[in-house]
Amino acid sequence: MNGRFCTPGDGWLHRLDTRVKMLISILLVVLCAWWGNWVFLAAVLVLEQLMFVADRTPARSVGGVWAVFAPVAALVVIVMALCLNDYGDTTLWQFGWWRVSAQSLTLCGVVALRIIDIVFALMLTVLTTSRRDWIRALSALRVPYPAASRFVDRLNWLPRWRQAVREARRRQDVRGVARTPLSRLRRWLIAHDLMERYDDHAVIAERLRGVYIDRGAVRRTLMRPAHMRPVDWLVACAAVALAAGVVAMIMVGW
Repeated sequence: MNGRFCTPGDGWLHRLDTRVKMLISILLVVLCAWWGNWVFLAAVLVLEQLMFVADRTPARSVGGVWAVFAPVAALVVIVMALCLNDYGDTTLWQFGWWRVSAQSLTLCGVVALRIIDIVFALMLTVLTTSRRDWIRALSALRVPYPAASRFVDRLNWLPRWRQAVREARRRQDVRGVARTPLSRLRRWLIAHDLMERYDDHAVIAERLRGVYIDRGAVRRTLMRPAHMRPVDWLVACAAVALAAGVVAMIMVGW
């Protein structure tokens, strides 16, 4: 992944304007956090996976998200099931002091679906947006380039850290360093130093390109600014219309 969450691709999500993807992610997060209907949450999860399949997003990237957050959701379900011992009236089974009711099981499932739905709603944008597209979109939203660049670097901190740790491990392997707890600590220190060097080099490159020069009232421009295509407007309008429909369903008490 070369220190980035985004994987190269030419699917429809990769080509979609970043601002539209951000809108879709925000709408999904808000709706999933608002409405606790398990049918709706399950449908959203299926829709998100179908969107990744249609985009031809690498299965390794999507599977990596599942590998990290599925255990987290399972742990939350277990803790909730243990804590909701007295919740609900319909007992499904009971083992000594621990009682599981239909209501507590439903609540645990809803929470687990919410967690996975919100994570994948964010990943719709994160896994399909390159650094260039992030900066183009944020610049179109009047975010200064230095702030946009820092935001993208912070967003990709985890894969950058993993890449730095791998590079530090390669250096230790070349030197024949035995794998001990002390060498692991040293590896983390090397990775931290590599991260700091990357940040310093990024700042130097930006200064050489005049990023921090005071231009007064003159607005900065990009060589390839972000522009909304007709298909981007169509997808944005469809997302807003679907979200409005879901809100209407919530308001009428479905």
